[in-house]
Amino acid sequence: MTKHFGTIWIVGASAGIGAALVEKFAKSDADASTTIIASARSADALSDQAASSKNIHAVPLDVTKPDAVRDAIALIEDRFGLPDLVVLAAGIYSPMPVDDFSAKTIRDHFDVNYFGTVNCLEILIPKMRQRGSGEIAVVASVAGYRGLPKAGAYGPTKAALINLCETLHAELGGTGVYLRVINPGFVKTRLTDKNDFDMPYLQTPEQAAGYVYQGLTRGNGFEIAFPPPFVRQLKLARILPYGLYFKLIRKVMGKSDG
Repeated sequence: MTKHFGTIWIVGASAGIGAALVEKFAKSDADASTTIIASARSADALSDQAASSKNIHAVPLDVTKPDAVRDAIALIEDRFGLPDLVVLAAGIYSPMPVDDFSAKTIRDHFDVNYFGTVNCLEILIPKMRQRGSGEIAVVASVAGYRGLPKAGAYGPTKAALINLCETLHAELGGTGVYLRVINPGFVKTRLTDKNDFDMPYLQTPEQAAGYVYQGLTRGNGFEIAFPPPFVRQLKLARILPYGLYFKLIRKVMGKSDG
C-alpha cells in the first residue's frame, strides 16, 4: 500500500538528493494533489523548480538561522498548513584529511548538518505533537556508522544525527509523530566530486531519490539505508573489533598496518 502525503516540505531542495526528491514526488503525483514546498538557500534554484510544476512552491531558507527557520515554518503553516511529511536534507560536505584538520571546518559542518536540522526539529516536533500526527525524515549518512578517513568534519555530524534520531524515535512512540533516518551511501554531486578516491556503489541523485521515495511511501521502517550491498558491508564493519576494523580501513586506503 502506498502512503499519500497531502503536504510535503523538503529542506535542502536546491541540489542533490533533495532536488531529485522534489522532482520525484512531483512526477509521481498523478493527480497533482500534493503540495510540495521546496526550501534551500539558493532562491534561484528553487524558482526554477517552482516553475517546473504547479504543485511545487519555493520557500528560501538558511537553516543555520533559527529565526529564519521559525519564520519559514510560520509562513508554510499559514499558506499550506503544517506539512504531513518533512524531509530534512540540508547539508554540506568537505573532505578533511588530518593534514588539514580545522576546528572551523568542523564547526561549519555542525552548524549546517546538525544544528540546521535541530533548528527545524525544535519547532516542528511540538507542532506535530499538538496535532497528533506527522512524519519527519532526517537525512544522515552511512558515513555516520563508523569513523572513516578524511571524514573528520562530515562523519561526526552524521553520527550525531543518527543518535539523535534513535533517541527521538523512541521518545515519540505513541504520539502520532513518526521520526525516521535516511542513510545514503555515496551520491554523485558537486560535493562528492571533491573526493580523490574511488567511491563504491556510487549513485546518481535520481537513483538515491528513488530509494528514499520508496522508503517513505511504501515502508514504515525507522531507517531508510541504501544501496543495500554497501549498507550490508558497512553494518558488518560497524561490529568488527577495532583491531580488525583499522586493519581493513588501512588496506582499503592503501596503507600498511604498521
